Amino acid sequence: MYSNRYLDEGPSYESYHLSEDENEDMVRAIEFSLQESKAEEIYTGDTEYPQIDEVEELAQALEETTLSSTDLSTSTGGRELKWWKLFKELNPFVHASRSTSFWRKSRKRCNILVCDVCEEEICSDWSRCTYWGQTYCDKHTSDGTPQCCSCSRLKIGDLKYITLNDGRKLCSDCHYTAVTDPGDCKPLLDEVHRFFKGMNMKIRYYIPILLVDEKEMIKNVQKTSLGLTVYDKSELEAITYVSRSIQKGEKIKVVKEVEHLVEGRKVKAMCLLYGLPKLDLGATLAHEMMHAWMKIEGYEGLSLNIAEGICEVMAHKWLEWQSFTGDENIKGTSEKAQFLRNLKEFLKDGIEKSHSEAYGHGFREAKWAVERYGLRCTLEHISHTGKLPE
Repeated sequence: MYSNRYLDEGPSYESYHLSEDENEDMVRAIEFSLQESKAEEIYTGDTEYPQIDEVEELAQALEETTLSSTDLSTSTGGRELKWWKLFKELNPFVHASRSTSFWRKSRKRCNILVCDVCEEEICSDWSRCTYWGQTYCDKHTSDGTPQCCSCSRLKIGDLKYITLNDGRKLCSDCHYTAVTDPGDCKPLLDEVHRFFKGMNMKIRYYIPILLVDEKEMIKNVQKTSLGLTVYDKSELEAITYVSRSIQKGEKIKVVKEVEHLVEGRKVKAMCLLYGLPKLDLGATLAHEMMHAWMKIEGYEGLSLNIAEGICEVMAHKWLEWQSFTGDENIKGTSEKAQFLRNLKEFLKDGIEKSHSEAYGHGFREAKWAVERYGLRCTLEHISHTGKLPE
C-alpha cells in the first residue's frame, strides 16, 4: 500500500470557450473596427508622422496617467495625434516587432483580448491563469509552448526554461531553488523535521527519502504524482532513484541507481519528484511525512478524504511556516525573493481551492476542524473514531 500527493491544476486557471455565434460576433467587431479606421482619408504627402520612439514615449506617458486631449497635445510637442495612430493595425506607417510589449498594452487599452504568448488577438477558446495574470490561447497548452512544471507559467518572450531529463520544463525563477540532487534534499529534510518537532510530532524513525523522475513516479503510481509514501504491505521491492544530476546548457541529465527496499518496516520509503523548487518540494515532503507519521502512530482504515485532507493541512501549514522561518532567499527584497513569496502564495492558493474531492474538499474539511479544535485534538479524535470532529 502507499499514499501519494498528486498534481492538481486547481482553480487558478479559468477556461473560456466561445460558441459559434460568439466567434462570429468577434469577427464582425474586428471587421467593423477596421472599416471605421479606413473611413477617414489619409493624405501622406506633406504629413509628418512621429517616429516609433516618440510613439513609445507617448505610450509610456499613458501608462502612468490618463491624459486629457489638451494634455495629449502638449505632451507631443503640439502635434495633434489621433488615438488610432497609437495602434499597429490602424497605423500602417508604424512598424513594430511582435515582441514589443507596447503593442500588447495598447491593444488591451482598446479592449482587444490579446494572447500573452503569441501576442495575437484571441478569436477562439482561451484560458487565464488568474494568479499570475497570464491570458493565452488554449492552443499553446498543446503546441509545444514550454510550461513550468511548478509555477505553471507559460514561456513568454525570451525567458529561459530548463528541460529536465523526463521532459518537464522549469522556468529560470523556479530553477533558482530547484532540488535536483539528494545532497540538496538533506537541508530541506532537516527543515521539515524541525517543523514537525515544533508541532510536537517528532518522527523517530528512519525513512529512506528518494528523488525520482516523472517516469519512475508514473511507473509506481500509474499517474503523475508529486510524492509517494511506500508502506509495509506494498509489493514494491525496488525504486530507481536520481543519485546525481548534471546540467548541460538548458538541459539537465541525471544518473540513476536502484534502491532495494527493506521488508518489515512500517514505512519502506518516501519518493519525491525531483527538480521542483524548495517550496514546492517542501510542501510535498510535509504532506508525505504526515502520511508516515500517521502510519507509525497506528492510524489505520482512514477514508481517502480524511487521510489526504489532514496531510494537505500539514503541507499548507508548512508553507505558512516559511513566512516566519524561511531562509534569506524568501525574506530578502530582491526580485527572486519576491518571486518566492509569490510562489508560496500560489502553492497555498492551489491547496485551498483544489477541485479534487480528496485533496481539495478533504483539505477544507480538515482545515475547518483544525482551526476550530486545534491540530492535537483533531488528530486524537481521528485516532479514536476515524472521523473528523464536527
